[in-house]
Amino acid sequence: MEGQIDGDPSRIDEWLRLPDCAKLRVRGLNNSRLMVTEIRYDHQNYGCSDPVIHQDAFVAGLQLRPQAFHELAYDGKSIPVYGGRPGDTLFADLEAVDRVITDVPFHSLQFFFSRAFVNAVADDLEVPRIKDVAITPGESVRDSVITRIGGKVRKALDAPHEMNELFASHCMMALGIYVCVTYGNMRTAKHGAGGLSAWQERVAKDMIEAHLDGSIALDQLAAACRLSTSRFAHAFRASAGVAPYRWLLKRRIERAKTLLE
Repeated sequence: MEGQIDGDPSRIDEWLRLPDCAKLRVRGLNNSRLMVTEIRYDHQNYGCSDPVIHQDAFVAGLQLRPQAFHELAYDGKSIPVYGGRPGDTLFADLEAVDRVITDVPFHSLQFFFSRAFVNAVADDLEVPRIKDVAITPGESVRDSVITRIGGKVRKALDAPHEMNELFASHCMMALGIYVCVTYGNMRTAKHGAGGLSAWQERVAKDMIEAHLDGSIALDQLAAACRLSTSRFAHAFRASAGVAPYRWLLKRRIERAKTLLE
């Protein structure tokens, strides 16, 4: 599944010479983009990737199968990575990674976050921008939040015809903000308990009602309500009791019942 955005900011599949990778691409904030690429190689002796084209972005790789050993050419140094387990997440700065070398099969979800997105998250939360995400090359983390959201995203990659843009953008935005806050030490904004005003709630629900196929993103709903995306998501939940994509699912079920009757 791909959102309605031209261009491809992530070229992980090209560097690894895996042209048929599944991808999920959604709009981020302020025209930034979010992407996840599922990379999989089931044979031995892969060898060395093509040179990585440096860019101001980072990736978070959620491992889906054991990977006993691989090597990163990172900022002019060789970084060995041992004992990769399913559920491990490894971060990499795309301004520093040169190549990847491995002789064992691999399978992971590679989440791509551009600097434009990281800056847009800070601006949306109305907090100072961060310099980078705290990354120690070759060291992995086990994070239940990343694993849980990654599982939801993988379902979208496995069955894109069953997924909608609102759900996909919700998952990817949630993961991006979580990573920035948890691993980039980005401060979180203090939102009040207030929900949407009457007109904002009416507009948001009417827009969701008009796009029950899910072909609308969080930032579009937020813009119509004249709110930042994060503030809108918080306020909608406070007013409706559920996240926007769950409200969409509720309305789809109600519509289906009406049609059956």
